[in-house]
Formats: sequence, structure tokens, C-alpha cells
Amino acid sequence: MFDQNISVIFNSRKDVFLFNLSEEGEIIYTIYDSSLNKLQSNFLFDKNILKYSTLIDENDFIHLVALLNTGELNYYKYINDEWVKDNIAKFDLKSNLYNQIKILIIKDNLHIIYNYSNIINSNIWTIQHVVLNDKNGEKHNAIRYISKRVADPFFVDVDSSGNIHVVYKTYINNDSQIYHGFYNPFTRTWSSVSKHISSSDFNNIFPFLFIDSQNNLHILWIEESINKLNLKYLRMKGSGKEKYIWKEISLPHISLSKNQPIIFEENNKLKLIYFSNDSMILSSSKDYGDSWVREEIMPLPQNISIAKVNSNILPSENQIKYGYLNILDKPIFYFLELYSKSSILTYDKATSESESINEDTNIEVDEKKSHELVDINPISFHDLMEVDKKLEKIIENQYILTKILDNQLNIENNLSNIQINIENKLDDIQKSIDSNKKSFFNNFFNS
Repeated sequence: MFDQNISVIFNSRKDVFLFNLSEEGEIIYTIYDSSLNKLQSNFLFDKNILKYSTLIDENDFIHLVALLNTGELNYYKYINDEWVKDNIAKFDLKSNLYNQIKILIIKDNLHIIYNYSNIINSNIWTIQHVVLNDKNGEKHNAIRYISKRVADPFFVDVDSSGNIHVVYKTYINNDSQIYHGFYNPFTRTWSSVSKHISSSDFNNIFPFLFIDSQNNLHILWIEESINKLNLKYLRMKGSGKEKYIWKEISLPHISLSKNQPIIFEENNKLKLIYFSNDSMILSSSKDYGDSWVREEIMPLPQNISIAKVNSNILPSENQIKYGYLNILDKPIFYFLELYSKSSILTYDKATSESESINEDTNIEVDEKKSHELVDINPISFHDLMEVDKKLEKIIENQYILTKILDNQLNIENNLSNIQINIENKLDDIQKSIDSNKKSFFNNFFNS
């Protein structure tokens, strides 16, 4: 259901740009007006595209980065109805597998975050982070983890201070676990040890990350227990007494299906979409996650996809990073009021009333009953923000010791760690022997 080939952009006038990567490797972009009337449809001039990522900046300029099957990584800008192109790197497709690319614009700098694995050791994946600017670029081997040959998607978001957060799934003792890592722009470093946020007693799937307009961090995933699926939800507040403290918050109970849950913010109200059997359910929160009320339930539409969304519509009120939609005819955005006149929703009212109006089901969470998950040492994130390098080192050591105690890897994982260390050394060697003929930016990519 997660479709990396589809991307949606809303500009400040509520025009819609729908990007779709065809099976032939061509990006088709269709432009709709605010009433979702089709204005035009065009092809991006390059073909043979494997992966791409889009975003819109505060000036309504559209940015697109695409990886071609030649290994070329191209950067496109859409300004005044025209595309401008630049080649920024070349990837080694003969040696590596590339699964996902994500781009961010932070303080006028382009950040490219992508994951790759070596074909020989395709279960070891690396998330790399490259910053391109006018002065000195940066390259970070942000995170390494164990996954399948076709890696599950990781999710990235950025807060107002420029901290980049990543949530991903890795495999430990044949079970999948959820981890959170972050990049601090003040120290220009990634967290040395990612935070294990799921329970080791269960298999965990479909992680999702979202940062709202108040800098609150939200993470969702589905926990698989015996004959049961549980929707798990953690929140870290961006201000107040609970700043930088993870808290687990209870959600309305329902029999879940194995589909990706998501959160977005519209009109300063959080909206949570999840699935049960053949139904699609919307719950909402007006207090940024303290309490949730089930609002609507509808039959699961056919041909529905989750797509990456970038919105420039009143960003102080709307933070829409992913959404569910149907694009067979014209876009239908489910549970999105910004386009509700065009989004025809057919609800089963009897089911909706029985499921959502019941006071016992519409749970307003009692803070006393909310189980708090305090980080092993929550002051670490705060001190990183304050750039206290000495205390950061102490706290990182505490994380490392706790990691060793909590996560006893089996022989396979130990061998994988050895391989990771070898690859790190090879990365250093590769940097020293990079040809001077390569462009400046190419030196920051694994190529």
C-alpha cells in the first residue's frame, strides 16, 4: 500500500501537483487547480528513473531529486513553470542496491537522505545523509541496520530547530524492532546510538514518524502479539515539562489490520488514520495527542495508496507529510478537509455511529492512566541541543552500556556488526582514493 512512485505537492494557492513514476521509468506530473480540475499533464524530460523525491519550499519552488538507471543523481527545480536541471552525483549501481531517497530543505541547504546496501551483503543497510551547500558539504553514515533485501521504508521528519528525526525497523533475533535516531544541526552529528522504542517481546511492523506544528514528535507502529495486533503510539513533546520525554499514550481499542497507520495535522487538529478489517478509521486529537476521539469510519476504498505529501498551505495550521488517496480518475484525498468538496467519501453511517459515538469507545485519555516511557536518560537530547559536549559523551556512554545489556545479539548479528565495521573502514579508504576527476559533490556520496 505504501507507494514510493506517487508524490503529491500542495502549493500555497492549493494547486495540486501529482507526480507518478511509470513502469517505464518516466515521471508524469499532473497539475490540478484548488477544485481538483485538471490543468495540464507533462513528462519530466529524463527517462529511466528508478527513485525520486520531491518537496516544495516556502517560495512555492518545487525541488526534485531523481536516481537514473545509469547511476546519475539529478537535481531539478521547477521555477516559473520551467524545470532547471543539474547533475550532482553518480551512484554505483553495480555494487549497491538503493531503496529510498528523501530530500529536505533546511536553512536553504539541500539535505539528501537515502539508504543502500551492498549486493553481496544485502541484509545490511546504511542510511546516509548528505548536505549540499555553497561552502563545505557534509556526509554522514547516519544509521546501519539489518533488513531484508528490499528494505522496509524508513520515515524522516524535521523540527523547527533543524533536528532531523528518523524512525526505522531492524531485525533482531528474527523479530523486527523499531528504533529512533536523530541528527543535531548544532553539533552536526547523528546520535551515536539509536533509541530502541518497541518491546523486544513482540514483532513490530509499520513504523511511522510525524512532527506537528508545535514540534511534538509522534511515532506509531503495530505490535504483533499472539492472535492480536496492537496500535502503539509514543509522543515526545517539544516544549513544557515533558520536553524530550517519551510517553506512551493509549488509543481507542479496535481489531486492527496490517496496514500503515499515519498521522497528519489539519487546522491545528491531529488526524490518525488506521485500518480494521475492511474499514478505514479516522481518530482525531485537539490537544496534540493527549486524548483521542474516534470520528469516522468508512469502507476501505479500492485502489487506495499512501503517498508522500508536501504542503505549503498555512504551515502554522497544517502539517501534512503523508496521506491516503485514490488517483484512478482525479485525486481523492481521504479525510482531508482542505479538498473535502472534491473528496467523495461514502460512509456506512450505522457502522460509524455504533463504532464512534459510544462514550466508552471515544476514549479521552486520563493522564494518570497514561504510561510514561522515560528515555534511558532524557537529558541527553536536551544537552545536545545546548551543545554540552562533555555531558553528551557521558550520556552516550550510558546509552552504549544499556544497549549492550538490553540487546544481546545472536551470532548472525555479531557477524553483521563485524561486517559493518569492515565497511566503515572501507568507506574511509574509499574517501582517500577518490579520483580528483570527480565533481566536488560526488565526494560526498557512496559511489
